[in-house]
Amino acid sequence: MTRRRVCAMLLLAYCLLLTGCWDRRELQDRNFVLAIGIDTAAAEPAKRAAVETYKQLEGSKKYSLDLQVLKLVTPEEPGKQSKTFVISNVGNSFFQMERDLFGQSSKPLYFEHVQTIILSEAVVRDAPLTSLLSFFRKDSEMRWRIKVYVTSGKARPLLEFVPPNHEAGGIYLANIAKLYRKNLHVAGERTDLGYISLALDNHNDVAIPRIELAGNVVKVGGLAVFHKDRFAGFLDEQAVAGLKLIRGLEKEAVISISCPERPDRKLVFKLLRHDTRLASHVDGGRLYFTLDINMVGNINEMQGCSEYDPRDSRSLRNLEVAFADKVKTMVLYGLQQMEDLKVDVAGLNDKLREEQPELWQQVKDGWDQRLPQIPLAVSVNVTIRNYGEHTK
Repeated sequence: MTRRRVCAMLLLAYCLLLTGCWDRRELQDRNFVLAIGIDTAAAEPAKRAAVETYKQLEGSKKYSLDLQVLKLVTPEEPGKQSKTFVISNVGNSFFQMERDLFGQSSKPLYFEHVQTIILSEAVVRDAPLTSLLSFFRKDSEMRWRIKVYVTSGKARPLLEFVPPNHEAGGIYLANIAKLYRKNLHVAGERTDLGYISLALDNHNDVAIPRIELAGNVVKVGGLAVFHKDRFAGFLDEQAVAGLKLIRGLEKEAVISISCPERPDRKLVFKLLRHDTRLASHVDGGRLYFTLDINMVGNINEMQGCSEYDPRDSRSLRNLEVAFADKVKTMVLYGLQQMEDLKVDVAGLNDKLREEQPELWQQVKDGWDQRLPQIPLAVSVNVTIRNYGEHTK
């Protein structure tokens, strides 16, 4: 018995040596990359690019790669200082540029914590998306939950932006897209690097949120859309709202209408829950889609519209119809803007492929040209549960 106890104690003591994780490279010995910017090489100043790049034996250099690196700030340093710094390189291969950037870093670069990738409009117009993202999709350190953006300007200024709350820039930019549930104008769901990779692998059209910097203001709104992997154009915030309504991605949508006699005054509906059903149909060889949306919510703002009195049942019903018409207008606007760019980022092709795979095989070639001729019948029902009356 004593021998068993001794063996058990020795076994427990041996297990103590196996617990925990011993890492010979401490945090302060690493450079954590938080954000990546990709632009054309022509956008970089010649003098700076000459120092930041490397000798290339053949061809011209097309791309600029910017990395936002976390600066480990000690408590003694002022809080207003930027928590990051940016290093850059110019070349053709992103992998080669990344390795050459070790010449500008005193510590190894780690990409496990990358939060954001920003592509400039100039670079997506110049090169296919598969080429631009190939390295990031293949590298083992890249997470598929990385947020991807497209900006109409240069990518580097967004990496140099210092958030007003002094949060690390890459984290701040990534968190904006996570608030898509409360903002119809932000397309944050299914736009991560992983979802983009799946769309590219399946030869589907791609949608990426748009981000812009003006002075000290950063704003996410609208979409950059791609026909397969080629840039097609931008969609505005209202088109994004319509597409989110089609896909049923809205969670806390805010919808406003104008008073008939006072267009400057608004009534605002806040969505609480919804049931959205998109379906494909064939009638006499004619393909069409139906979209049924049922919404329940409250009136969250009334700016004095005498035409609508929610306390009257007939007036309340007219108000529900007015909001339903506005939702239908938003849906059709988003659909029209999307079709004008000859892309399908509303999921209509996915729905047809899922429900009628044989028909999809017949129409998938040239789908983007067929889509504008395929009707979408929209039916919207809005129920106002509460109008927030206050009595004295």
